Amino acid sequence: MKTKLLFTTMLFVICAMSINGQTMFWGTSETGGSTGSGTIFTCDHNGGSVHTVYNFINATGAMPVGGVCLSTNGDIYGCTYLGGYGDSCVCYRFSTTTGTYTDIHDLFQYTALGWENWSGVINGPDGNMYGLCAAGGANGGGTIFKIDASTDIYTDEYDLTTANGSAAYGKLMLANDGKMYGLTQSGGANNVGVIFSYEPATHTYTKLYVFDNTSGANPYYGGLIQGTDGKLYGMTMNGGTSSFGVIFSFDPTSGVYTLLYSFDGTHGSHPYGSLLQATDGNLYGMTNSGGAGNAGVIFKLDLTTNTYTDLVDFTGTNGSSPERSLTQGSNGKLFGTTKSGGASGSGVAFSYDLATNTYTVLSNFSATTTGSNPSTDLIETSQMSTVGVVSIAKPIVGIYPNPATNVLNITGTTTDEVITCSDILGRELSTIKTNQFGKTTLDISNYPSVFFVKLKDGSTTKVVRE
Repeated sequence: MKTKLLFTTMLFVICAMSINGQTMFWGTSETGGSTGSGTIFTCDHNGGSVHTVYNFINATGAMPVGGVCLSTNGDIYGCTYLGGYGDSCVCYRFSTTTGTYTDIHDLFQYTALGWENWSGVINGPDGNMYGLCAAGGANGGGTIFKIDASTDIYTDEYDLTTANGSAAYGKLMLANDGKMYGLTQSGGANNVGVIFSYEPATHTYTKLYVFDNTSGANPYYGGLIQGTDGKLYGMTMNGGTSSFGVIFSFDPTSGVYTLLYSFDGTHGSHPYGSLLQATDGNLYGMTNSGGAGNAGVIFKLDLTTNTYTDLVDFTGTNGSSPERSLTQGSNGKLFGTTKSGGASGSGVAFSYDLATNTYTVLSNFSATTTGSNPSTDLIETSQMSTVGVVSIAKPIVGIYPNPATNVLNITGTTTDEVITCSDILGRELSTIKTNQFGKTTLDISNYPSVFFVKLKDGSTTKVVRE
């Protein structure tokens, strides 16, 4: 039943995105924000108008990495590397409807349940969320853990071992056969990592392939993806012909591993993240270094010809040192972030248009506003009204918190904007003008429990007053 619920929920989200055409992206910045401990941010379906919806507080989690996961319950979940009791890292839940942040699991480092999660969680076959820890557990080699989507209860599912693979820095992947697959950075016979599968229903862990340096070594933050041909595709940070990492495929049916490409440094080296198979059938990804500026590249691998193409060279000015993966948006473009580079050196958000081969810096991260140094995968969801900053129209206006109590904050962006507040009968409550890049604070203590904010172009957002 839970498996059906998972697929039904994801199908609903996809349909909502397709029918309404209103989507948004979610991600995290590792540092910066109002507290310096990182942020959760959103941006519009074009990757622009980046807004902070939550500033992390060290006591309940700091340094979020790996991005977030949209759960079957409609909230987003993620993990931080630091924060919580003794800076032991936490798992957290963020409500997309109320904006409530909850530290749901703490004390990683002070238990035998695993710690050092670097890549967040994924939705599992049973509707719960699963993730990997790179350390801790009964054997010290890390764990596979579960978070119950109904209760937020954390469970150590499996303890990794050096012999079968340890130090899993990446993320799991749910395949068509109902199993989850992943990579470890070390362990195995050659101590450079393994490919494994895990079946949560039976708690069965299976070591499938052992890396050996020649065929690749030390997969890092990335995970596997399943191609349209049913094979699994991934990358290793090291190993291969020049020891700069490789792209590989693995057939889960036959157990055949194939080295597809060895990075040469000149056209990219040391990939940290995962691959993406775009709608054109090609594989796309990024490297953390190498290329003309030695700051990483965006690349394409044509599976029909096995041809590798260096598409964009990061130079620092246009971004530097991406640590994660690309996402293809519903508009067909590729989106991603770099951890550093850009106008302030704090990283950028960018798009790459497959139709025109155009790279565009969409936003420069800033420590004092959107946060800095994003080490995040972006996810696209249907448009959701969140406490934090909500994009409701062009020119984008932020409205927060929502629900609100006595005060509503309204922020403008690149132009002045006149907005109107009205009750459910359409009676005008107030008219407010927001200034360019400014913030207006509105007293709503005498407003009804539900009212509407309308822009001059007619688009409207409902606000709930508690």
